Amino acid sequence: MITYFLLSLKTHWRWWLSIAALVVIAWLWNENTRIDASLTTLEGENNSNRAVMDNMLRTVAITNIVLGVNQHAKNQIALESQRAASDIKAAVAGDDCAARVVPAGAANRLRQYADSVRASASATNPSQPDR
Repeated sequence: MITYFLLSLKTHWRWWLSIAALVVIAWLWNENTRIDASLTTLEGENNSNRAVMDNMLRTVAITNIVLGVNQHAKNQIALESQRAASDIKAAVAGDDCAARVVPAGAANRLRQYADSVRASASATNPSQPDR
């Protein structure tokens, strides 16, 4: 029986080689199909992750712009306050009334103005109260 098998193997080696080649080709085809499916899935996940990351970067950029504008507005308010204070000091420097107590009506009006400035500044950034 073994002799018959060896004899048929010798005489039909091309046939056996063709069958072996077909088996290898079928296996490679199956692997290629499986790898293509995995690649398609990974590409889809990559595109989804890229879209999420792009949206996140856009959000961070917008947040940075808003924070910069708010900081600039606060800086402008501080500069205006400093200018007003220096103008007032210069205006009353030689006046003897500068040593007197400020009238109650004028003090109340200045407090109202200061509160309105604080309210407009806190409206731009409600998460940080004025102190």
